[in-house]
Amino acid sequence: MNAQSTTSPHSSVPTFHFAARSDTGQVRKNNQDSGYAGAHLLLIADGMGGHAGGDVASAITVSRLTFLDEADHDGRVLDDLKAAILAANDQIGRAVVEQSELAGMGTTVTALLQAGDRLALAHIGDSRAYVMHKGEIIQVTQDHTFVQMLVDEGRITLEEADTHPQRSVVMRVLGDVGAAPELDLSFHDAVPGDRWMLCSDGLTGFASMQDIHDTLATVADPGDCCERLIELALAGGGGDNVTVVVGDVLDPSDDVDIDDFGEAVGSVRVNPSYALLGGQRTDSTDTGQMDVIFDEVEAPTVPIEGLATPPPEPPSAATSGSDDTDATTAALAAPAATATATATRTSADDPEDTEVPPDEAATAPRSARSAVRDDDHWDEDADLADWGDESPRRRRPWITVLIAGVVVLAIVVAALSGWRYVQSQYYVAASDGTVAVYQGLPQSLGPIELSSLEESTDVTVTDLSTFSQQRLEATIPADSRDAATDVVDTLRAEATRNAGSVAGETTEQTGEDPAPSPSGENGVSGGVADESETSGARNGATMDRGEAER
Repeated sequence: MNAQSTTSPHSSVPTFHFAARSDTGQVRKNNQDSGYAGAHLLLIADGMGGHAGGDVASAITVSRLTFLDEADHDGRVLDDLKAAILAANDQIGRAVVEQSELAGMGTTVTALLQAGDRLALAHIGDSRAYVMHKGEIIQVTQDHTFVQMLVDEGRITLEEADTHPQRSVVMRVLGDVGAAPELDLSFHDAVPGDRWMLCSDGLTGFASMQDIHDTLATVADPGDCCERLIELALAGGGGDNVTVVVGDVLDPSDDVDIDDFGEAVGSVRVNPSYALLGGQRTDSTDTGQMDVIFDEVEAPTVPIEGLATPPPEPPSAATSGSDDTDATTAALAAPAATATATATRTSADDPEDTEVPPDEAATAPRSARSAVRDDDHWDEDADLADWGDESPRRRRPWITVLIAGVVVLAIVVAALSGWRYVQSQYYVAASDGTVAVYQGLPQSLGPIELSSLEESTDVTVTDLSTFSQQRLEATIPADSRDAATDVVDTLRAEATRNAGSVAGETTEQTGEDPAPSPSGENGVSGGVADESETSGARNGATMDRGEAER
């Protein structure tokens, strides 16, 4: 086991007095958060991707970064942190290739790495980093969400963001989102006496900032502070997983005992084998602190809880070209492959379906040996009673027909289930210059289109901001018809405001009264997002957490 050495309380550089805690919450069935706290590293990852997937993505990410929990980084600390996060992103992609059921999984990442008297911060998603400096709490990171973009543009207020229908849309995440992650990277001073807190939105979404401030300011022990913060989130409803990591920056002269190893919480601790998906460990791989968790843990050989049973590898060359099959086709074919595999295992486990040893074959009746192997050399003197021993083999074609029937039935059932799922999905996109609602998925299987036009609206695309037009071009997913209607209503309100703003500008130039807007009032221009604000839309890495996903 490759363990980190104990950090001395009298080292020449600041370290963290740390703690981490995580809770599933009052509503969720599994914990998709993962966290880690150590003497030099604070880290949190909030996974997303449905019933299963988010917990895998967060576990992979935390496990890939914990080896950074050491003092020797010098001037390359930010590069080390970025490289480790990109390596985690690559491993998540390989895990999706290994198990297609994980497609679409992702995770936020907020990591704070100490090197000398500096702290390197990397951030993507909507988990947050706060610092308590001289009694004042400061939010250091900025959420990469759609509603935060609207707030930055001045189109909605912070209060309106809390109830916005698209508040769950995260624009930049790590994982299987089809784009390279754009990280926010920065340096901060390691000021002795400062208290840093990293948390998932399960805390900030259910506890008030005043209660969070009071707890950070009054509860001295980091572990007790984490527990109290989680209690606040649970008392506020606990509608999401909640994970909190606290690190107090120590002065090198502070006499505080530092644990030998960091503390991992959440999915990475409960499901350590998840972190091994998509990557092969070797004896020469330095995994640092996580050896405490992964000691003698092997990659999972059984299906992950919540995932469909993965089909076993066929014994023939029939798997050629499967890498090119898209995730939808693989999901539809999985039940059929499983049915075939089950039938094969049943036959192989049959004690009567075994090869006859050579010595027994030599003493077997001639009629039983020759009549089946060579019908052209039938032995008319064979004892008909011996022929009965071969009847199970002559019935095997019927078993094959039965297996084929089961396979066909499984394929039909899977296809119907897949089509039913496709028809339950909706998305919003542009159609002939206006905003339209589509039923299905914006994809096709060969000549088969998986979506159809459900409704055309009166919202003109050109009345929307550049950012909204880009989102329409990439399509805006909605998990229900009502959700799609909410998206259209939001875009209609934006178009009305923009149209009113243009009319107001025309009035100022010509001196004429503007035509009334559809609502009877002149709207306020939503504006166009600047280059930095629209980076998330450009890379297409949007993900809707949704009530069913997180």
